[in-house]
Amino acid sequence: MKSILKLALMAAVSATVLSAADLPYIAPEAVKPLKIQSKITPGGAVEVKLGKSSYTVNADFSLQPGWAKLKADKAEGFTSFKVSGNKLTAAGKDFKLERTIKNVAEAVVVTDRITNTGKEDLPFMYRQYCQYKTKLKEYRLCGYRIYGRRGNGTSSINCTAIMMPPAGGSVGLLALNDVFRVHFRSFAAKGLYGIGDDNLIIKPGVTQEMSFAIFPSAKSDYYSQVNAMRRFLGVNYELARGFAFLSPNPPNVRTFTPGVDRIGKHDSVETIRQWLNNKSAGMASAGAVKQNGELSHGSAWVKTAKPDIHKEFYQKVRAAKPDIMVLHYYHSYIDVKSHMDSGFDDAKTLKPNGEQADYRNPALPLFFTVEGSKWSQMQEGRLERLRTEFGVDGIFWDEFPQSASKYHFGEPWDGVSGDIHPRTHKITKRKSSIALMTLPWRKRMVENFAKNKLFLVANGGGGHTRTMTELFIKNKYTAFMETGGIANLHNTHLFTPIGLGDHLTERSEVDCYRNQVRHLDYGSLYYYYHQQVEPFTRPTLAQYMYPITPVELHEGYIIGKERILTNRSGYYSFGGNEKAELHFFDANGKEVKRPAEKVVKNNKTYYKVVLAENESCAIVKK
Repeated sequence: MKSILKLALMAAVSATVLSAADLPYIAPEAVKPLKIQSKITPGGAVEVKLGKSSYTVNADFSLQPGWAKLKADKAEGFTSFKVSGNKLTAAGKDFKLERTIKNVAEAVVVTDRITNTGKEDLPFMYRQYCQYKTKLKEYRLCGYRIYGRRGNGTSSINCTAIMMPPAGGSVGLLALNDVFRVHFRSFAAKGLYGIGDDNLIIKPGVTQEMSFAIFPSAKSDYYSQVNAMRRFLGVNYELARGFAFLSPNPPNVRTFTPGVDRIGKHDSVETIRQWLNNKSAGMASAGAVKQNGELSHGSAWVKTAKPDIHKEFYQKVRAAKPDIMVLHYYHSYIDVKSHMDSGFDDAKTLKPNGEQADYRNPALPLFFTVEGSKWSQMQEGRLERLRTEFGVDGIFWDEFPQSASKYHFGEPWDGVSGDIHPRTHKITKRKSSIALMTLPWRKRMVENFAKNKLFLVANGGGGHTRTMTELFIKNKYTAFMETGGIANLHNTHLFTPIGLGDHLTERSEVDCYRNQVRHLDYGSLYYYYHQQVEPFTRPTLAQYMYPITPVELHEGYIIGKERILTNRSGYYSFGGNEKAELHFFDANGKEVKRPAEKVVKNNKTYYKVVLAENESCAIVKK
């Protein structure tokens, strides 16, 4: 009787979905170069036209006091000014500006070269924006939809402002170069919508290049903009494996399930194999031992690391799954005060008051890695030990670009960052971006990984700078964002679209599955988080997530070359007549058999997917 009622309920749900509206036909876009017209206007702004739509991007550069402005008709605040074709040259007190524009397939790239011609450090707040007198249909800052007239956003990965004007279409602004991305702020105020850098300082005689791209589109949705930007950045590369944490836990380390231990060194090869299969893990990352209740970081790790325990456990893991990739936890910014070595004073991360910053706990002081320091040498030694003594296949690098402090207020200075007074436009304090000042050392470490065939998974995103983005692309490394707040997935949209499971809410395998479904609301994939969520009795949707080479992200689904993952009803196609298998999951993450209906339309094969709440489907190419 219960089975009959359940089937009737499912049929009713399906009927409700179908009767609400005709199911959409969904296939990847046939991408062609756009017929974009662009020019530098008489006033120095950039005008971009696509079809009947026209967008003008103005610019403001801070003076002391006031602003130099590039507008459609007339420039303001410059002592000299000349536009010649797609080039602009101008000068003001203590600076020279050279601007060029270039059309690419789906965008216009704007490059500004700013030279400090004075004898002192030049504070140079830098802003690019569109102006609208009427309310926009929609706008997004760093991916977040803003419903008020004012807003701010800061993200070094989704460093965008995207606008949908009342007349239709859309335009997106994307910061490109390293400094712009790290200092990035998007804004909306008084009808101005744009992107900027409020922390830029240029040293005397130095030329700072700032670049951004303008994306016009005939479409009025956020994800069309995101997908065009992803193609431009080249971030649609293969993401080969699923991920989970797996440490050699001793007996009696409890999970959220009463009486159940975490999987660990005491378990059999068969038990570990079943665990890896149920979590669909192609990569398993071990953590560090704890000291005083905290993970053993920095010099404390050097003193307490026990490679034999891990090597013995890794033998079991590899016996359980020979093709597994074994990773180990690593963090480059934290030490444990009670076990800390001396000699790191030149690498302390300092707050504005001169005190050392910490990881929201005085017992965990923060440091930074720059070439030549004792702290960096110790950290490099740690990575070498993981490679040689522990025998890992890769590194899980926690908080890769920066930790709890974004800036360091002391020496050494990164040469480009400072606090600038919003009214006087004078420098109030020099500071250093952790992401920028550590970039050369981190870049060398990542290059060493590639040389030694070590894989890298980074927490916090690998795309904070263009430099590191290109290095990750070259080696197909992955990065994810934590999802204690699910909207953090906006920060995955312009790099590897992966979110880590939510440690705040996940307590069962059903919780994990439903978060996989929620991740698809943002067009994002899923990595498993902590081992407290046990036991797992079966694989879930994650079984069919990888490998995937993203083609398009959308609200509710992601289209890849190898598979489509969705939580929305519709007819789905890979764009041709590909054969595929459909794997449906019910609201509790159990795979269920349903007929794989297909239709052919416009010479494309579409597969019919009808889903209720918390259900999902993986369409996998044969």
